[in-house]
Amino acid sequence: MLANLTSIAPVLVTYRADIEQLLVLIPQGVAIHQATAVANRNVKSDYRGSFLSFNLNLNIPPPCTTGFLPAQQLRPASDVDAPLRPDGDLYCRIPQDAMFNVRGARNLPCETRPGKRAPTVKMCESDENYVPLNEGWNWKGDPNATLSGQDSPQMPPGAAPRADVATAAPAGPSPAAPANAPPIAIAQYDPATGNYVGPDGRVYTQADVAQEASKEQTWQDMLTPLPN
Repeated sequence: MLANLTSIAPVLVTYRADIEQLLVLIPQGVAIHQATAVANRNVKSDYRGSFLSFNLNLNIPPPCTTGFLPAQQLRPASDVDAPLRPDGDLYCRIPQDAMFNVRGARNLPCETRPGKRAPTVKMCESDENYVPLNEGWNWKGDPNATLSGQDSPQMPPGAAPRADVATAAPAGPSPAAPANAPPIAIAQYDPATGNYVGPDGRVYTQADVAQEASKEQTWQDMLTPLPN
């Protein structure tokens, strides 16, 4: 165990100030939490402690997709292999003051550069500053910012830019898509009729999502594959 700990000694030295702060604050924080975290349900006394309630919030805030591989390169959920990671870093690459994913890698404090925040140690120790791909509203325009000219995944500082990163397939074996596979598209539909406009500008109808559909649709139906 001691031999293994020697490998992380340089890391402990770098983060010594953080470790010392945790050793001071955590015991006091636990003591405060034990004194105030009292359940406030069915309590007859006037005292109401801090009580954590878990509420279901869907898409609040929306997930961050900027800086990750495009949706067309998502691996099928049925894959069980462990492919190699793509070159570069994949993380939420939106402005550091954006309201999404505030605890993401882009806001990691640089230990050797007080006041600087960057997603990687190499960027922290270099003169390069973090530059977001877009303003964070990932449902507008170019979600993954692959048209901005920056690398995605992001290459380390000083690395030669790659022209194929935006369209490179994920590393590792993956089922090949048919040559005539249609592109992935998203469209809003009219819940009353099931009509929607396709990428080609034509109007289509999905009858089983309309209000007058003969069979009730449930969330289980969304996860059930259609019969061949």
